[in-house]
Amino acid sequence: DHIMANRALGVPVLTVRRFFAISGTRKASQIAFNLFICVIPVAIMGFALFSIGKRNISLSQVMIEQFRLKGRTADIIRSTFSSNRSIIKVASFITIASFAITGFDVAAATQNTFSEAWETQPIKGWRGALRGAIWFLLVFGQFGLTQMLQYRVGHSGTRLLIGAIPLCFVSSYGLWLVTPRLMLGREFESSALRPGAILGAIVSTAIWLIGRTILPGWFDWYGRGFGPIGIGLALLSWTYVTAISWVVIIVGTWAYWTKTTIVEEQL
Repeated sequence: DHIMANRALGVPVLTVRRFFAISGTRKASQIAFNLFICVIPVAIMGFALFSIGKRNISLSQVMIEQFRLKGRTADIIRSTFSSNRSIIKVASFITIASFAITGFDVAAATQNTFSEAWETQPIKGWRGALRGAIWFLLVFGQFGLTQMLQYRVGHSGTRLLIGAIPLCFVSSYGLWLVTPRLMLGREFESSALRPGAILGAIVSTAIWLIGRTILPGWFDWYGRGFGPIGIGLALLSWTYVTAISWVVIIVGTWAYWTKTTIVEEQL
C-alpha cells in the first residue's frame, strides 16, 4: 500500500508530505540551534586568526562592506564585534569546545533526520560518530568556501559572481552526493543519488545567492529593532533558513530515490 501510494504521487508532493510527516520544521530547529552555536564562533575565530597580522582588517568592517551596511546598523556591527586580538584571547577555549561538542550534535541531528525521512535505523556507536564527524568537516569546508566566495564577490562585483556561481554549485553537488552514503550507511548506485545531489546543489546555491540579496536588509532590520543582540538574532534566523533548506534536500533526495526505485521495480 505504501509503495502504491508513492507511485501515484509526484516528487514535489512526496517531498512536501514527507517534510511534514517527519516534523521538518522541528528537525530544522534542532539542526539550526546546534549549527549556530558551533559554526558562528568558529567562523569568527577563524577570521581573527587569519587576520591577526593585518591591523586594518576587522570582522565588523568586513561585514559592513560585504553586506553594504550604513548608518546606525553599521555602528551596531562595529560595537558588536571585538578586535581580532581580543577575540583570540577570550574565545579560544569556548570556540574549540563548541566546535568539538556541538559539531557532533549537528551531525547527530542530521543523521536522525535522514533516518526518519528514509525510514531506517541510525548508525550506532563509533561508526555513526565517525561518519558524522567526516560529514561535518565536509560541511564546514564547504561553508568556508562559500564565505570566501561571498567576500571576494563583495569586493570584485558581478564579474566574479558569474564565476563563483558554478563553483558554489559544483561544491554543493559533491557534498550532497556523498552525504546520503555517510548519513545512512548503506550502498547506493551513484546514478540513484545524482538527482538528489542536483537538487541539493540548486537549493544550496539559491540560498547562497538569496543571502547576498536579503542579508543586508536582514541585518538592518534586526539591528535597528534589537541593537547588538539583533545581529545575533539575524544570524540565528538565517541559520534556521539554511537548516530548513537542508531538511527539504533530505526529503527531496528520498522522494527522488523512492520514485526511481518504483520505476525500476515496474520495469
